[in-house]
Amino acid sequence: MGRKAVLAALFAVLALVVSAPALGAPSTGPTNLRVTDQSGRSVSLAWDAAKTKSSSWWYCIQSSGAGCFRVDPPKTTFTHPSLWPGSTYTFTVVTVDKNGNRSAPSNAVTVTIPPDTTPPTAPVLSVTSVLPIRVSLAWTAATDSTQVFYTLLVDGAPYFSGQIGALSRTVLYLEPGSTHTFQVRVSDWFGNTSVSNVETVTLPAATDAVAPGAPSNLRFSSETSIPELWLDWDAAVDNADPPGQLMYEVFVNGVLTSSGIGNDEDIVYCAVTGLNAIRVRAVDTSGNEGPFSNEIAIVC
Repeated sequence: MGRKAVLAALFAVLALVVSAPALGAPSTGPTNLRVTDQSGRSVSLAWDAAKTKSSSWWYCIQSSGAGCFRVDPPKTTFTHPSLWPGSTYTFTVVTVDKNGNRSAPSNAVTVTIPPDTTPPTAPVLSVTSVLPIRVSLAWTAATDSTQVFYTLLVDGAPYFSGQIGALSRTVLYLEPGSTHTFQVRVSDWFGNTSVSNVETVTLPAATDAVAPGAPSNLRFSSETSIPELWLDWDAAVDNADPPGQLMYEVFVNGVLTSSGIGNDEDIVYCAVTGLNAIRVRAVDTSGNEGPFSNEIAIVC
């Protein structure tokens, strides 16, 4: 065979190699990407199928050029259910073969999700317990398309705010015989808010003037690991209140650090670098403060 014939044959082979698609990749990528439905935070897309004789590839739906949602052929639709309100997204579709080869992208489509202006449902607030120095409250969960945050208002001022999952609380350190209003405000990620009903409560007068005894055997539990201090103690005894109604106050270096009802354990944290001295006392439902427990100390 002459030199010209050999070169012609070589060029023919090279032409076949250059024009042949990658193994498994479609000969043409997806086309005619379009929005078929948009409702709330959801967008549905459809496209015309890629053309190929292979089955070793899949569709990759990209949102604003990031990430990849997989759709296996022959399906040519995709619904994104949870887009962020007030945001704009641009979608394209490519095909990807088993070796990671990608086709050219489809045309791009852009959608804007409307802002969220719907407030959460309003909680229903109820009073579960009233004692001379504290009121226990509970409320129903609010529903919304995003996470919600609860704020408890006592006499119009936040007792706590911005908490996730909070559905009850006992309000402490009230005055016997005083009157207070309670309400729950709930908000979502976008500042939409709603409020519960208002509950007005008048506390009873104190009926007991005898303070509880001191908690005993205050100690660090084995779980203590600086700066987290795990505490255990033996319950105090009161002339009127059962153990589960006593409130325990934990003081670190003389400063009230934690309050809990009916507990005989707690977790506090080092207040300073150096010596941290800890004591506990009990307070009954009439507000009588008992003597302090033994003191324990730890160097942080």
